[in-house]
Amino acid sequence: MIRHPLSLVAAAVLGLSAVAAPAQAAPAPAHVVAQSDLGVQVAPTGCTTWVQWVQEGGNSYYYGRGNVQCATGRYKVKLQCRNLQTGVGYVVYGGYAVNAPGTATATCYSGNVAEGVYPVEDPLPTAGVTGCVSWAEWVHQGSNHYYGRGTAQCDTGTYRVQIQCRNAQTGQRYVVYGPAVTAPSISTTTCYQGNVADVVSGVPA
Repeated sequence: MIRHPLSLVAAAVLGLSAVAAPAQAAPAPAHVVAQSDLGVQVAPTGCTTWVQWVQEGGNSYYYGRGNVQCATGRYKVKLQCRNLQTGVGYVVYGGYAVNAPGTATATCYSGNVAEGVYPVEDPLPTAGVTGCVSWAEWVHQGSNHYYGRGTAQCDTGTYRVQIQCRNAQTGQRYVVYGPAVTAPSISTTTCYQGNVADVVSGVPA
């Protein structure tokens, strides 16, 4: 006699729970489409850069090794270097790419210093002008030297250097452009004689 009412109660409770339960969301698909499936590359994000001393030949040191580490993406390192004897700048790319959060490393030529360290997306974008760095250099004319040459270098695209120059005597400002080049070549030009390069940038050609 007791078994029958208990079974009825159990059935009633189960029936209530079935009615009261909220509708379930549709199950997630078995395959989640990854970004690589879509052919979309993710630019590196959350990047940190730093420069280290390089020891060479015993007591010779120079601040010439650059490192980059990012939170996401695949990347190389690019260094903006300078020869302190000549004042000439140049760019060095790391020889291989790493996946986040690996550290990509490269070193300037012997004795030269790293003035800028940048992450470079791998593979590179296929369109547009990206990853531009620019710097100014001394111009030597006899015993005169002035900070009047500008150079730009980018990772992709066709571009040219743009310099905002200034005549230090009159204060007059003007803009000059260098030749159009294709990455990763450098575009270089010089302000008028004796004038200084205040702002140097790479712009699409």
